[in-house]
Amino acid sequence: MLSGSPGGGSVAGRLAAIVLIGFLLVQLKAILVPLFLAILLAVVVTPMVAWLVRHRVGHPLAILLAELAATLPALGIILVFVATAGPLAKELPKYQAQITQQVSGAVDSLLTRVAPEQERTEIRRQVSERLVPEALAEGVALVQESVQTLGTMLGYLFLTLLLAGFVLHEGRRLRDRFSQAFGAEHPVLGALEAIGSDVRAYVVAKTVVSAFTAICVWAFLEACQVDFALFWGLIAFPLNFIPTVGAMVASLPPMLLVTVDPEMTALGATGVAVGLVAINGVIGSVIDPRYVGQTVKLSPLVVVLSMLLWGVIWGPVGMILAVPIMVSVKLVFARIPALAPVATLMTG
Repeated sequence: MLSGSPGGGSVAGRLAAIVLIGFLLVQLKAILVPLFLAILLAVVVTPMVAWLVRHRVGHPLAILLAELAATLPALGIILVFVATAGPLAKELPKYQAQITQQVSGAVDSLLTRVAPEQERTEIRRQVSERLVPEALAEGVALVQESVQTLGTMLGYLFLTLLLAGFVLHEGRRLRDRFSQAFGAEHPVLGALEAIGSDVRAYVVAKTVVSAFTAICVWAFLEACQVDFALFWGLIAFPLNFIPTVGAMVASLPPMLLVTVDPEMTALGATGVAVGLVAINGVIGSVIDPRYVGQTVKLSPLVVVLSMLLWGVIWGPVGMILAVPIMVSVKLVFARIPALAPVATLMTG
């Protein structure tokens, strides 16, 4: 009994620590989300700041210029997305009649041999009066929630830029003090620089590949005259950061839209579906592995669990940040010998 008691206390202590950490993550969301974004932004723009400083630009001004160069494109994308999402939410109900007709036809085909006419009539009524309207209402609510989420992230922008400026300024001074205290060749300093380099390489490469994916999706859907092609292209950009499932989730809405569009033929709808699968297939299997690399690949299970976990902790914003967080954690674990096996288990 005496030998088991310490182990029980240790397990209870660890569980209590996990609960406390989860509680703090939820309660300090308003600070921790901008802080994580600030650290990520600081890691990405560090080479740009160093380049500007080498060209005799003052360090504070270099930080400001680097932050503007990194955030203005993202701000433009968010504003275009918000402007496009409003009309989409208003136009979505116009597809209700076509959706109702197709769903009712599918239900009739399914139940013709197993249900009497009276029951089929009742099921058709439920589908047309409840199921389809509720599904459309959920779709509109999802679009509106996405706009609100982006609005929330936009609200974090100023605090993120401010914190990133402090991180960049203090980071250089901290590195200099650490080098003076322990030497410029200390392994901890080298490991931190390697982690920063790996995270920066991932974020930059994934951003470029995601932007290329979004442009291809938008251009293809625009050529096929699919409604709201720009919106579907913008959706593909953030979802492409989610390995394995992101591209599929981004392709489903336009595929469903063309199937219920009365102006789109069956051949045209099939062509749109095949084209989207081809675009995502080539990018996901050829371009993404070559330029993003295999070192930061995550297991699909890790991706799903991390999205659920951070979605519970930080809501929709947490789901967007889940993959960058887990990539950073995996890279940190890979650099620590005691945690390297965990990083290996996280690899896809």
